[in-house]
Amino acid sequence: MIDLAEFTKWMLMYYLPAMIANALPVLVKGSYMVDFGKSFIDGKPIFGKNKTIEGLVVGVIGAYVTGSCLEIIFMNPSLSILSIGAGLSALLGDLAGAFIKRRLNIKPGDPAPLLDQLDFALATTFYYYALGVSEVFTNKAYVILALAVIVILHISTNMIAHALGLKQSKL
Repeated sequence: MIDLAEFTKWMLMYYLPAMIANALPVLVKGSYMVDFGKSFIDGKPIFGKNKTIEGLVVGVIGAYVTGSCLEIIFMNPSLSILSIGAGLSALLGDLAGAFIKRRLNIKPGDPAPLLDQLDFALATTFYYYALGVSEVFTNKAYVILALAVIVILHISTNMIAHALGLKQSKL
């Protein structure tokens, strides 16, 4: 049985900074592409034009600010530091997803169902696992439910971003 209040607290502490980091770059129209406009050995862009250094910086800062606020709310002194890594891992996961999409001939901004929703979340989960943050894995049902919630939230927020003209795709 999942305690909804405990799950919500857990989700906020461990996944909200990553979700914020993943969402913020769309608000930044950066000039400096992460891949510097270079192509991979297959002749395709490494990540694409939408992945910018400015977006990465804003994402990590957003994760840190989110973690710092959560640290105060939940009186957990490790959340701000953990959030930096969660934000960075989320953005690296998103870059990995972009790399895969380019190899599959999916244009920047075009949807890749599940890959778009889970790349950052799985990278964040791996970050916590590699770091040995045991409270993240105490209840495996929380991890599974968190990934499901993230898919739903990601699709919903993308639909809003699309309606506001911030994203091309609804997914």
